[in-house]
Amino acid sequence: MTTREEIHRVAAGRSLGPGPVALAVDVGGTGMKAVLFDSAGRFVDAITAPTPECTDTAAGEVVDVVADFRARFATAHPAHPIAEAAVVLPGIVDEATGTGVFSANLGWRDVPFAAILSERLGVPVTVSHDVRSAGRAEFAFAEAMPDNAAMVTIGTGIAAAIMVEGTLVSAGGFAGEVGFTEVTVDVADGVFRGPIEHIASAASIAKRYTARSRRDVSGSLGVLEAMHDGDPIAAAVFAEAVDALGAMCAQLVAVVAPEVIVFGGGLSSADELLDGVDAALRSRLDFHRAPHIRRAGLGPVAGLIGAGLLTRGHA
Repeated sequence: MTTREEIHRVAAGRSLGPGPVALAVDVGGTGMKAVLFDSAGRFVDAITAPTPECTDTAAGEVVDVVADFRARFATAHPAHPIAEAAVVLPGIVDEATGTGVFSANLGWRDVPFAAILSERLGVPVTVSHDVRSAGRAEFAFAEAMPDNAAMVTIGTGIAAAIMVEGTLVSAGGFAGEVGFTEVTVDVADGVFRGPIEHIASAASIAKRYTARSRRDVSGSLGVLEAMHDGDPIAAAVFAEAVDALGAMCAQLVAVVAPEVIVFGGGLSSADELLDGVDAALRSRLDFHRAPHIRRAGLGPVAGLIGAGLLTRGHA
């Protein structure tokens, strides 16, 4: 889980711009994190907490944690009374209505989070999608970012933030669910054909390695470490995932033609991932404009900064 120190390291040197004193919250699959921004848009403090487990009460428990974040900031920083909040969520999120439409990992459906949180906190609350919010921050703060770009985050699942002509695409919360893109790639035991999440998400990479090697591993980064140690099975599993990501990106290029594709998530730290995706993508393109493949600069703090930008009127 992201630490307060890591949040401080990334967020402290940036400003959202002037606006209300704001609470920004990012609800992750395993951890929740919050930042208090002052009226100049500068970092004041950060708090983290575990994400509630997937149960019938998970939505209410998430609201309770957000309210606790607000109370703790109020106690620690009375000179910065929160006037507005933004909360970013996993799953399908309809920003226009502030609704958590569906979360496979946390189990809710059609929860009016914006209305519930606004009443609970007593301040206006904006709700957005976690990956779309991360993209909002990356697109806003990265140097030389074109108006047509995409950010792909590899985590428990795979999702994307898509910007077309300078506007983030939401489509009622359903845009960017690229984890369900079907790809066809050669693998060790034949041909894989199915959703890319089943071969290239962090969870799937670890699962496929364990199934093939019969060795447990500490997530996808453990597979990457094994590959660096010369494990041929790890290298094969990683290469298959990278090829699948290249196939997915080729479809993304054909549909929305991003000039840049930014990769986020723990695996994005690996040069082998970026270089491999670039090669796999280019091998599939013909007349298309090949995008530049780059690493996300804000890491796991991007969603928080993107949430903060929502309190400054960024769509």
